[in-house]
Amino acid sequence: MARSLRISILLVLLTTVRVAMGTPNAENLIQIRGDRLSGVVLPVRPRASDIQIQALRADAWTVDDTKRLLLTNNINITIGAYSFTSERAVLWINRMPTDAGVVTQIAVYMPEFAKSPKTGGLSAEGENLFVVGSTQGKVSLDVAYLSQKRPSTSELLKSSEKRLAQYVGKLQTDPPPLTNYPQVTSSPTPPIETSEMQMEAPTLEQQRQWLQPKSGVLSIAADFVEMRPGETENVVTLTGGINLNLQSSDALHDLQLTAAHGILFLDPGSVRDLASGTVEIADIHGVYLEGNVVANANNGKYVVRAPQMYYDFDTGKAVMLESVLRTYVKNGTVPIYVRAKELQQVAANQWIATSVLASTSSFATPDIAVGAAKMTITQQDNGDAYVVSDHNTVRLGGWPIMYWPTYSGEIANIPLRGVKLGYQDTKGQMFETKWKLFSLLGVREPTGVSADLLLDYYTARGIGVGTDFKYRFGENVGLLNLYLMSDSGEEKTSSGRKIDITDETRGYALLENNTVISQNWAIQTKVSYISDPTFMSAWRISDYRTHGEYETSIYAKYQKENTSFTALAKYDLNQFISNSWLLASRQYKVDKAPELGYFNYGKSMFNGAVTWSSESRLTRERMVFQEGTPNELGLKNQAFAFPDGTVLGGNESIAAPLLDEGLNDDYQNRFVTRHEFAMPFQLGAFTIAPFASMQAQWGFDNEDTGDKETNDWTRTVGVRATTQLQRVYNNVDNDLLDLHRLRHVIEPYLTVWNGDSNIDPMDIPQYDAQLDNIANGSAIWFGVKNKLQTWRGGPGRWYQVDWLTLDTALLFASNDATQRYDNPQFFNWRPEYSSLQNAFIASGTWQFSDSIAFIGNGTWETDNGTFSRGSIGAELDHGRDVRTYVEYREIRNTDDQFLSLGMQYQLSKRYSFHFSPSWNFAIDDLQSLRFNVTRHYPDFNLVGQINYNEIQNETTYGFNLNLLKY
Repeated sequence: MARSLRISILLVLLTTVRVAMGTPNAENLIQIRGDRLSGVVLPVRPRASDIQIQALRADAWTVDDTKRLLLTNNINITIGAYSFTSERAVLWINRMPTDAGVVTQIAVYMPEFAKSPKTGGLSAEGENLFVVGSTQGKVSLDVAYLSQKRPSTSELLKSSEKRLAQYVGKLQTDPPPLTNYPQVTSSPTPPIETSEMQMEAPTLEQQRQWLQPKSGVLSIAADFVEMRPGETENVVTLTGGINLNLQSSDALHDLQLTAAHGILFLDPGSVRDLASGTVEIADIHGVYLEGNVVANANNGKYVVRAPQMYYDFDTGKAVMLESVLRTYVKNGTVPIYVRAKELQQVAANQWIATSVLASTSSFATPDIAVGAAKMTITQQDNGDAYVVSDHNTVRLGGWPIMYWPTYSGEIANIPLRGVKLGYQDTKGQMFETKWKLFSLLGVREPTGVSADLLLDYYTARGIGVGTDFKYRFGENVGLLNLYLMSDSGEEKTSSGRKIDITDETRGYALLENNTVISQNWAIQTKVSYISDPTFMSAWRISDYRTHGEYETSIYAKYQKENTSFTALAKYDLNQFISNSWLLASRQYKVDKAPELGYFNYGKSMFNGAVTWSSESRLTRERMVFQEGTPNELGLKNQAFAFPDGTVLGGNESIAAPLLDEGLNDDYQNRFVTRHEFAMPFQLGAFTIAPFASMQAQWGFDNEDTGDKETNDWTRTVGVRATTQLQRVYNNVDNDLLDLHRLRHVIEPYLTVWNGDSNIDPMDIPQYDAQLDNIANGSAIWFGVKNKLQTWRGGPGRWYQVDWLTLDTALLFASNDATQRYDNPQFFNWRPEYSSLQNAFIASGTWQFSDSIAFIGNGTWETDNGTFSRGSIGAELDHGRDVRTYVEYREIRNTDDQFLSLGMQYQLSKRYSFHFSPSWNFAIDDLQSLRFNVTRHYPDFNLVGQINYNEIQNETTYGFNLNLLKY
């Protein structure tokens, strides 16, 4: 009797459909049409395979952007690896442009069908099949007779359109995860007929549970079925090929179970009900299954595999032994596998597991996983799983490497963020780790907050602890970085100098906050405290070289259109400099208490004939000098060289030369205002813009100014001229250079400028570079920018490329022009900031092909014919796996010539390396070397590093563990 039971096999390969119909709620009636796919996006990842449609007859018509087909007789439809045959079918097909190309979406309804996968295996037959899919391949139609008109309305068309409408409505309220394959589902109970085909979106309380449906039927299939009736309970024994399909009346709460053996516990009832192959869900007390048990629920959002499983339908709970739970996080994009010795489902969205191993890998021994003695898993409304666990370990290849007692947070966000192991001679063995702080504390991370905990240990130095906070509260966005360590021993600074550190507590506290008060008002706050002058140069070398000035300040700005008002108060808590670029440029900082500014840019006057820009500042400021000597700060005294060639002694005060020049640390008060007028006009093909500016300052209530002038003025006049010429060469076609047509664009430009002041600009104290870093004299800036453009890509995919760009300019300066720096520079937008000297300046880029590019720049001082500085290099893309580059740089004032090489090589899917040496010809030795080898795992990258720095005369080596999915 059992062998005669025949049921349809429900194959659910999940899709996610996003429908732009508004937010679902109980009051929101959504217009859903079943006659078209317009407005519906089926994010089934498009396959490259084709869709083939065959039939004897087809009726074809169009509704909006959807092609409709009614097929009859000898139908065969192939979608990817699935092939279906039927005698009647209704199809919807539409095409949708995307960034990846045109995607074809298809939906198929078959009232009767037979399915046979191309790859072989179990076939099936049944009724009311509905299939949706997506492809970037071809869609072919092969029919004996094609009618290009809509057929008369029939029951088949009505049923199919109701089926599509219900499908879209269901996915609009409960979208399943994204899948790579078509979705194939059988039809639910026919929907209630309405005249306008409207559906009311269900409220959240109506959505799917994970366990059994609230109502519906259980379809049973097995090789052998034996029933033992009883007065209080019927017991049904199932053996071989068990397939239990729980279908709800609304098709929204389905569950599929497969196993080798099983027992059903049912209410007493008629044997004929069981013989029909279906049982009412309300009659089921429980299900016991064993032997490769698989439970698939919520359209594949939850899949459980276990050797043994028991569902208690009366209490809504389940117990699974030696089980594996698969669910999805991050909006259904990342699978999570939870292996447990015992897994209990205590609610529709909650499990309790013991002896747990959680990972994103389906392998029995994953590369990286989190182990726990006990874990409670709760599926949240956003699709992510929230866990609370005890006695946790991070495991690499099954081996525990980290332990923490409690964890609370998203299952995909394990506390460990990264690990670094290495060695330096002044730090010893290094062990640096980064953790998610709130996860370690066992509490949920507050909304808008991200907090990392740094735990470091150095065998030769001590222990370091820090936190990195990032937050967003309303209109406040900022960060708070704290680090503290107990340090002692000999340390090496970024200059390579060694200094002794006695036992002391060192570290920093850095706060930055930006607040948008209104559309026009914003406030920025910074607090910077660093324990001592050498901490950043020894422990945070990258920040020491590139970070902005460490300051404690509050800055407020009001801006409306092209007018703004600013207020700045700035004070140095540290009283020393922790930026290498600031030490190299000037050996002091500036406090402002406060600075008020008013700015107005590009105001139109005289009906647009003249534009006026103004800047005005009222400032109270003072200099804060760097204390100590180069030797005390671990600096090389060669860094403090003077224009006359003398070098500061290693034990001389860094501030002494500045004090000798008459600078002091007293507060100074001044008002500075600058006004610029420009009169741009068009003269034929030329755009000409005469301009003039005046800057003046007044010092007041200043007690000690020495012999420095506090009342001064600077005026400038000039004219800028530009034009553009171009010509197109249509007959250019060279495959070797990949040139297909050529356009030559020539852009000449000219600036003539003169500046004058009542004082020598080199005597102005440099409190603020924007106000004080000015030049006098006369200059002519003349250049031509040439650009050659071509087409590449081929028919159907042409795109424009700047094949060759060359910008050459001559700078002519008067003998009295200000040359502030060794390298000549000209800033056309504000010439008084320039360092004026006769020079030739050039830069260029040659995109020889899509894989080879050359770039270079250089500055020549024409008075003595010397090369000031420049570089030339090339980048080669050898294909998908290899990229290389080479660069040569030369700097005259330091007499350095560098040759840098680099290679990125993807050896295989698992290994890659990066190799970048740099050679200094001035010392005829290696300047630096960086060598990385990366082992790529599915969940993390393991990076081995060897770094050599000639300046520090130090080699560092170690390993980094960088998590990917978590």
